[in-house]
Amino acid sequence: MPTAVESMDGVLMEGGMAKFQGTISTLDAMVLRVRNGEIEAFDELMAETEGRVLGLAWRLLGDRELAKDACQEGFLRAYKALPSFCIGESFTAWVMTITANICRDYLKKRNYSAADPQILESMPAPSDVHADEIVLQGQHRELVQKALNVLTPAERQAIVLRDMEGMSTKEVAEVLGTRAGTIRTQISDARSKIKAFCQRVLHKPNGGRP
Repeated sequence: MPTAVESMDGVLMEGGMAKFQGTISTLDAMVLRVRNGEIEAFDELMAETEGRVLGLAWRLLGDRELAKDACQEGFLRAYKALPSFCIGESFTAWVMTITANICRDYLKKRNYSAADPQILESMPAPSDVHADEIVLQGQHRELVQKALNVLTPAERQAIVLRDMEGMSTKEVAEVLGTRAGTIRTQISDARSKIKAFCQRVLHKPNGGRP
C-alpha cells in the first residue's frame, strides 16, 4: 500500500506539478490534497495544528472564548488563502502568523491596556534570576497569564512569539510589522516586568501561591 507521500507524488504528476517531486511533509501533503479538491483534508490540518494555534491566541488575548474566536477566524482566513501558501514552508508557522495578526486586531478593538503602572512601580527590583524562567517554562499556567497581563500589548505579543513560541527575533518582527531592534527592546522590557511580577507573587507571606 503506497504511503500518503507516495500517493501525493502521483497526484502531483497527474496535475502537472512535477516541480514538487521528492519528499514533502505530512502537512504539505494535506495542503496539496485540499488544493486538489479534497476539502476534508483541511479538517486534518486543523487537527494537527489547532492546539498550538489556540494556545498562542489564549496567551496573546488572555480570554479563552476570544481565543477560540481568533483561532477559528485564523483557520478560516488560512483556508481562503491556501492557494498562496508556499509548499516547503511551515504551515503551522503560517497559520500562527495569521492568527497572531488577528489577535493584534482584537486587542486594538478592545482598547486593551496593561495593569495599572502604579502596581508595577510598587514591585521590588528584579533580583531572583529564576523568577522569569519559572513563568516562561510554563510551570505555573495561572502565573503565566497573570504575568502577561502586566505587559503592554506590544510587549505581550513580542514575548509570547519569541520566548513561548520559539520564533526568531526576525520572524517576530515580520509577524508584527516592526523592526527587529524594536522587538528586542520590547522583549527586554517584558522579561524585566515578568521577573518583577513573579518575584512579588512568589515571595508573598502566604507561601507564594498567586
